[in-house]
Amino acid sequence: MATASKAKTPAAKPAAKTASKKVASKKVASEKPAGEKTASAASAAPRSAPAKAAKKTAAAAKPPAAAKPAKSAAAPAASADKVKGPASYFPSIEKTYGKPVAHWFAIIDALGARKHMDLVAELKSKHGLGHGHANALVAYRLAGKG
Repeated sequence: MATASKAKTPAAKPAAKTASKKVASKKVASEKPAGEKTASAASAAPRSAPAKAAKKTAAAAKPPAAAKPAKSAAAPAASADKVKGPASYFPSIEKTYGKPVAHWFAIIDALGARKHMDLVAELKSKHGLGHGHANALVAYRLAGKG
């Protein structure tokens, strides 16, 4: 009775049969002429010739990279005037909290000589500044620029 209820599973197949099937499929694939497409290659190929022609036309319509207009000489001068570093946060700080940067510098000075992160923590907890804004103010002030 145990033999009748035994179901065939993939693991029960002999390994020799599986190996011979793999070898046979490789032979079939290698015996095909070079010009024939396999099923996977045929599905990846474009379906129509007009689509291929449209793609070529679109590629030809793009201007070459060298044909881009050259930047004017005024562009590098504008980037040299752009504010960088902690000071680049100042307009956002004034807009977000409604007080000038000088107000925040006065608060930092009133806190006395402390470590950078102590000053940042104080601005965040007592005055509600975000970490990036508090960090920018303290860094700028401690660098002696403000």
